[in-house]
Amino acid sequence: MSDAFTDVAKMKQIKEDIKNNEGKLVELTLENGRKREKNKIGRLIEVYQSLFIVEYEDETKPEGDAARHYVESYTYSDILTEKNLIRYIESE
Repeated sequence: MSDAFTDVAKMKQIKEDIKNNEGKLVELTLENGRKREKNKIGRLIEVYQSLFIVEYEDETKPEGDAARHYVESYTYSDILTEKNLIRYIESE
């Protein structure tokens, strides 16, 4: 069983790291059911108190199509529980 104080400190660090990387490219590894993972690369566009938003580009859609860009939101607890993993990409 995890220590509540440790989890609070980890959550604070996760929020701080995400806030410091706002506007940058990130790679998210998403748990997608039984032993399946999906990797997605997008831009961390907005950070809020309880969640953060990543914008993705669907390259299968034609240029100029409104559906080419889409956003998804994630909670910090998804990162804390390692349901989703986040990696910050330094250079573009």
